[in-house]
Amino acid sequence: MSNIQWMYGMEPQSMPDDWRQRIIELFLRETGEVYADVSLASLNIPKWEGNLLLIDNETYPEAESLKGLLWSLPFLEDGVRVAAFVVEQQYQSHGHGSDAWDHLIEHAQSLGKKMIQLEVKADNTRAQDFYQKRGLEIVEKLEHYYQSGLGYMMRGDIEQHLA
Repeated sequence: MSNIQWMYGMEPQSMPDDWRQRIIELFLRETGEVYADVSLASLNIPKWEGNLLLIDNETYPEAESLKGLLWSLPFLEDGVRVAAFVVEQQYQSHGHGSDAWDHLIEHAQSLGKKMIQLEVKADNTRAQDFYQKRGLEIVEKLEHYYQSGLGYMMRGDIEQHLA
């Protein structure tokens, strides 16, 4: 797995069609979330250092080299919102998610951001545990946020992530 690493990622509207299709498949398989290509391409994700792609360097630049992604954006005056975060199952529990999260937190802190927010499916308890270990708490139930049902808004302070 030494050929797997995070790299700065492009925003969805700049990605080739086969890469967007790979992302759609990755989210469906790993989270059960259903994205249409048009909705993925229209996400308001800016070009900035808070966007990362987990890549297998042996198969890059093929779309199949994509093993995970983190898309985020500056949010309100002092926050960051995670819009999408997924790691392919076989690469989970190897520190890849933590590495991406730590990078995002460090970058957000360097910009003076104080808060981080995201939405997660209610049945995705593994992701909720990941976020709770990093200081986020469920602050709101989101009825019908996901096609499959209930979601949660989670939020936390960026400062408490710094060691």
